[in-house]
Amino acid sequence: MKACVVIPTLDARDLLERALASLAEQTVPHDVVVVDNASRDGTAEMMASRFPHARLVRNDRNLGFGRAVNRGVAGAQDADVIVLVNNDTICEPEFLERILEPFSDPQVGMVAGVLLQASAPELVDSAGIELDATLRSWDVLWNEPVARVAEAPAPVGPCGGAAAYRIDAFRAAGGFDETLFAYWEDVDLALRLRLAGWRCERAPSARALHAHSATLGASSPLQRRLEAFGRAYVLAKYRVAQRGIGTRMRIALLDWPVLAIHLVVRRELGPIRARARGRRAGRRAAPLRAPFELATVSLATALRRQYGLLVLRLSGRLPAHFHATGRAETTGTRGTPPSAPR
Repeated sequence: MKACVVIPTLDARDLLERALASLAEQTVPHDVVVVDNASRDGTAEMMASRFPHARLVRNDRNLGFGRAVNRGVAGAQDADVIVLVNNDTICEPEFLERILEPFSDPQVGMVAGVLLQASAPELVDSAGIELDATLRSWDVLWNEPVARVAEAPAPVGPCGGAAAYRIDAFRAAGGFDETLFAYWEDVDLALRLRLAGWRCERAPSARALHAHSATLGASSPLQRRLEAFGRAYVLAKYRVAQRGIGTRMRIALLDWPVLAIHLVVRRELGPIRARARGRRAGRRAAPLRAPFELATVSLATALRRQYGLLVLRLSGRLPAHFHATGRAETTGTRGTPPSAPR
């Protein structure tokens, strides 16, 4: 089974160089496609000099994560599996070999790798995606000992920073939804693939260090707008609130405190406006059934996690790669997008 690794990047030459060097040490043959969202830091020259075997797709502007990945997949040749890794990840030598193994089961359409915190490799950054009953996504085992990975149940889908997709399933689903510039695109694709009947498994030995885990600080205003847009878009696209008053109350309990912090503490209207735009965009999308049966995170657990994240955020101790969903930042789309929600 042949893999094609797709890496979106933007102005991260040094990080990308380390990521590509780790891929050069893999134990199985593979192709590499780097999709450059208009970098100006010498990324193309570095690749031509050090990694001439890797294919470079150059965009004339920042297209965002999902659209960049779709362009990379379009150029994949003779691949059975698409593997996504961040430009800030360092893959262990057997990463690709291990993440391909679950595809021996023809019902598996996606596989989650395991991201580890570079500053504390014994701790998990993400072991896939899990959901609560409002379809809010959480990174499985975030900040938990890596030893717990073996006992964790299969995730709903993979985190976009260490993900593998059967290429036929990816293409049949239409790839990533390009309405989402960054954030939530991996959640949305996982939901669509699950609705199409595909399973997700985890490859516990497919491990990569997430190099930005040591960076501390709050997320940027742009990140907060994009996250708010994506959350509202998924809620509307899957008609989550139509389940009833109980679900609407859960959404309010989880989401309103975050919006209140944006407004009262940060004095930002951007995320609230972006959320309204995301809701309108989601309502324009073809409606899909919300697969509530995939939810495994209870309301009590979700609220406890949300409270912990808010405390870390307000104290300035939340890793910068982590945003308000309880999900790690895995976009590789740093910089202002031409069409970002504002």
